Amino acid sequence: MDKKGRFAEYRETIKDPRLIVSSIIITVLIAWLFYKSPIALILYPIVLAVCLYYFRDRRSEIRREKVLVEFQEMLKLIVSELRSGHSLENAVMSLDKEIIHLCGEKAIIIPGLKNMQQQLRLKKPVEQAISDFAACYQYEEIVNFAYTISYAKRLGGNYIKNISVSAEKIGQRLEVKQDIKTQLAEKQLEMKIMGVMPLGILVYIGLTASEFIEPLYHNALGIVVMSVCLILYVACLYIAKRIVTIEY
Repeated sequence: MDKKGRFAEYRETIKDPRLIVSSIIITVLIAWLFYKSPIALILYPIVLAVCLYYFRDRRSEIRREKVLVEFQEMLKLIVSELRSGHSLENAVMSLDKEIIHLCGEKAIIIPGLKNMQQQLRLKKPVEQAISDFAACYQYEEIVNFAYTISYAKRLGGNYIKNISVSAEKIGQRLEVKQDIKTQLAEKQLEMKIMGVMPLGILVYIGLTASEFIEPLYHNALGIVVMSVCLILYVACLYIAKRIVTIEY
């Protein structure tokens, strides 16, 4: 994704009220559990930046899944139209209404479809319109599909076969990913529990036997020790998240 796209994604993410609320809660918890000082609230910008990265990453993953599901439906519709004897251009021109019917008016690919249809009305080649559609989303599956159409158009390839194969492969990848997510669900729950446990221990000791950890607060050495612990804790959370994250 280019810089403009990343900036737009960050701008969209930072408008999410859950981001602000989560950042405030986490900052307060850090200030209380690790430093027991309101001065530690100055860490808020750092916490906000970390939460922004996490929220953006999560939104990006959800968006990718939705786009690929919608794109798979789009390919199925194109195959159906081509098998009915329609040209690729005519198949594309009817996509927006069908996608709205299947995926709703808020389907992510609707703007790209309308732009593609507008280009066809301006008599641009269909392969160019599809390439511009792929450039709007920049996902590997869509870009490869655009290349396939371009080569098929140039060399006289079989549209129906190429598009059917693309739809089938995307469907298989989505099914495999869903199966992996199901199998990892237990491990992801364990990761979340293990991530909360250190904080729970700090809360428990702080409430029941605060004298044991009191030397860690309000002195230079204690601040250094707790800061190192905080950094290690965040690093462990990041590594654990990467372990259970499905890359595809």
